[in-house]
Amino acid sequence: MTLPNFIVIGAAKAGTTALHWYLAEHPAVFMSPMKDPSYFAFSLDANGQLLWGDPEVHRFPVRSLNEYEQLFANAGDAVAIGEASTMYLECPQAAGRMRELLPNARIICILRHPVDRAYSDYLMYLRARGRQFQSERDLTPTAHWAQATSRWMQIGRYHEQLSRYFDTFPRDRIGVFLFDDLRRDPIKVMESVYRFLGVDPGVVPDLLTPHNVGGIPDSMLLEGFLTSRVIQSAFKPWLPVKAANWARRLRTRNMRQAPLLPADLRKELTQQLRGDIERTSHLIGRSLEHWL
Repeated sequence: MTLPNFIVIGAAKAGTTALHWYLAEHPAVFMSPMKDPSYFAFSLDANGQLLWGDPEVHRFPVRSLNEYEQLFANAGDAVAIGEASTMYLECPQAAGRMRELLPNARIICILRHPVDRAYSDYLMYLRARGRQFQSERDLTPTAHWAQATSRWMQIGRYHEQLSRYFDTFPRDRIGVFLFDDLRRDPIKVMESVYRFLGVDPGVVPDLLTPHNVGGIPDSMLLEGFLTSRVIQSAFKPWLPVKAANWARRLRTRNMRQAPLLPADLRKELTQQLRGDIERTSHLIGRSLEHWL
């Protein structure tokens, strides 16, 4: 049986796809060929209903231990073996399940400014459903995503979600990184991540190929094709790396930058989260003053 010795738990739209691929490129690291298997987030109650999760939003492609083990069957003699599932940060039960099966695992989390993250996540929601972005609807305090109770804003309340991991795993086995740093100096961040996992920190990943770029598609048809789960599951296992990278670059060319959040709206929403940001800062032992 081969199981991972580290897990990337999120957060969604905070650079986890890039992190997954940067890790996979390291010769001493094996990453699950499937991103977001979400195994530790899946559970059914006595009536066969999901214990946690919204079927309209959450997908659980790996539901059994046997399926999960198969993801790591080709790990060989890799020093670090891992997977990345952003759902783990949200799911209340994931940390406990993880500790039960992988008591010595290292946990990696990457955080992004919660309002920027929520906005980017909402744009992905629109893309996935083929819906058009509308500034007059989506850039106001009454926008669906901007409500304090919306899932998009709730995910950005990092303190309670991260606390579950700090209460379950030793502090020295949890590495928290920031999206801001990954975007500004990816090589330096990856050196820290590699070092945290005990592998050569001198490996430089491919920084030219874009990963899961956000924004607004020029062609919804092309975006739907390139991100289709059916298409990806059918061709991804057989697609050479160069071809996969070409598809990522094609998707990037189809994407234009979304309008920036109005400064007053961003500030208003950030102030609603000030208390949580300050508690998160204390929890991870790092200043988040630049978020406020």
